[in-house]
Amino acid sequence: MPRPTAYFEPGSTIPRAALFDAEAQEEAGGWKEIKSAQLRRFFGQVMADRRQFELKGAEARDEEAQVAMALLKASTAYTAAREKSRQPLADFVAHHAQRVKTIADFRVFARHFEAVVAWHKVFESGGGPPPAGAPAPAPAAGAASRQQQSGGKSYGRR
Repeated sequence: MPRPTAYFEPGSTIPRAALFDAEAQEEAGGWKEIKSAQLRRFFGQVMADRRQFELKGAEARDEEAQVAMALLKASTAYTAAREKSRQPLADFVAHHAQRVKTIADFRVFARHFEAVVAWHKVFESGGGPPPAGAPAPAPAAGAASRQQQSGGKSYGRR
């Protein structure tokens, strides 16, 4: 499966949209044998690393992102060695470990991984991607009635 070679639009600091849609769906489609709980363990580590970089702000160094990816690569390789069905995850991380060079790269990788995990859950639940041009799903009946009762104001989480 071809994997991304660039995180950003050419000559830009804007991430490529395909990373979070078509490329994430394609990646997730190859992870049928991996359980969501297994993915969440590794995804949780990526998010913890991302939070650490955000807390450090400008003090975060690019080398720290490379170290985080090297550790993630080792963890997923070990998991794949124990359970062959997890090899696609190890391959995914190994590919990205070679490409993440900066904190900015790591942030985009984390969002890409998030999209892959989300699409994996959709596919695992028997769903699939919406057809091109399909309207957004309607809100749940309970949500609509609560909004009417509150005079159109939404007080819940968004």
